[in-house]
Amino acid sequence: MSDTKNSNNLLESFLKANKEDHYNFEEEIDYKISSGSLQFDLHLGGGFGPGLHRFCGMNEGGKTSEALEVTKNFLLTLPNSKGVYFKAEGRLSPEMKRRSGVKFVTKTEDWVEGTCFVFESNIYETVVDLMRQLVTNNDDKTKYCFLLDSVDGLILKNDVDKSFEDSSKVAGGAVVAGTFMKKMSIALAKRGHMAIFISQVRADIKLDPYSKAPIRQTSATGGNALLHFANWIIEFEARYNKDMILKNPSIKKMDAQKNPAVGHFASVTIKKSPNEKTNTRLTYPVRYGRTDGTSIWIEKEIVDLLFAWEFLVKKGSWIKTTEDFVELLSENNLEFPEKIQGEANVFKAIEDSRELSEFLVDYFKKAIGELT
Repeated sequence: MSDTKNSNNLLESFLKANKEDHYNFEEEIDYKISSGSLQFDLHLGGGFGPGLHRFCGMNEGGKTSEALEVTKNFLLTLPNSKGVYFKAEGRLSPEMKRRSGVKFVTKTEDWVEGTCFVFESNIYETVVDLMRQLVTNNDDKTKYCFLLDSVDGLILKNDVDKSFEDSSKVAGGAVVAGTFMKKMSIALAKRGHMAIFISQVRADIKLDPYSKAPIRQTSATGGNALLHFANWIIEFEARYNKDMILKNPSIKKMDAQKNPAVGHFASVTIKKSPNEKTNTRLTYPVRYGRTDGTSIWIEKEIVDLLFAWEFLVKKGSWIKTTEDFVELLSENNLEFPEKIQGEANVFKAIEDSRELSEFLVDYFKKAIGELT
């Protein structure tokens, strides 16, 4: 007993003497931020948590859109939260802003709770230093969501004024993870901050923008810091004609006038996860023409599940509710037509009732979660 007491006292004294070098005295902050998709959230175990997440893949695969969706939900979910969008590639068009539902600001005085500051810089040292200062000098306990778009756009400060010939000869340079993540990974996760790093190159998951040979996810070399520290690595796949959601799905051929695409299925593969979902592939629907962070077509996910769980059944051109669904709705003081003609009207009935759609999202999350 005396030995135990002595060792405990020694440990306590050591922790107090070195409190600037560890996080043991800090309360760990945890949460789940929705991806915006019911199917995606189910595979994420409820959503993305604090720490670093990597989104990589082909152009137009949906990386930035999904990252902005998570940012929006982060700002809506957590009190005393702010976002920082690192515009390292000159993107973030007015249309993207309208679709995202994120309130972007460019003046420091406008950067208040629930908003996202756009920092237009691709200088590696400047980007990581701003993140480091915000995380370490944080007396008001603000929760930050950092979105770097993209890792591939960063350049060393010393290389900005070099000629194209000299820049191409740079060997090694700064590995993004080398200085930032090794210093900040624990602070990000423990203090409740989130960082989403986007990479534009599929499969390469490039850690060093100056390296000629890509470092792949399967590599075990020392340059894998971003891969090592990331909680989730999500690979976004290319979009093909088969992924289009047509206005009339019974007609397989797309026609710009008679049968246009009203959306598409985004396809992703979970390349790294903390919940044994690695290498799982999933899809989620995206609806065209929507703004304010509603592009992910969660109503379609709800309708698909209503059919899969036989809450709704097709009878010719009519769609009818089953007794189980009627009972579920009655128990929760909700209403839905006993029969509807056509899937389009089913979507409309769900979309027109926010109370019903939110109830069904929560219901399916809980029900499927209990089965997995």
